[in-house]
Amino acid sequence: MCTFGNMLFVILFCLAIILLMIRLCMWFIGLGYIAAVFVDVLILGGFAIYYAHHQWFVHIASGKAVYFWDVLLFVLISAIYSVIVVKGTATFPRIAAIFHYAIAWVTTGFIYLFINYQFYNGFGPLLNNEQVNTIVHLIIISILALFIFNRRMRIFQQAQ
Repeated sequence: MCTFGNMLFVILFCLAIILLMIRLCMWFIGLGYIAAVFVDVLILGGFAIYYAHHQWFVHIASGKAVYFWDVLLFVLISAIYSVIVVKGTATFPRIAAIFHYAIAWVTTGFIYLFINYQFYNGFGPLLNNEQVNTIVHLIIISILALFIFNRRMRIFQQAQ
């Protein structure tokens, strides 16, 4: 049975985790342009390497040489992504704003999901209704992404 004290503890605990997550993200992105691009490249490069390693590279190389192609693809993605983001932010600011919010949302979503899966093995139970609970979690992710988005926009505007 839930008492008021337990419910208050859960709410304060969730608020503390959210504020800690915002603080960590802001600190990491506060490191500057390199940190902002590093997170993006890790996500994009990780997905690309995961796909390419099993679909392409095992067919064109054998043994440890497969990892050479993984590293080469990661470096290529890093260079192309960095140039596209900097030039795109300068040339198309409105499209870049949508892009940066989407990247901030995905990054925040990954961090939020990771924290929730560590503590609750799924989305934390904020409400009794599962669908509304999921919607509330998505709203929380969207609000947290706004902080990251604003910081990203400041970083990329300074990089120009």
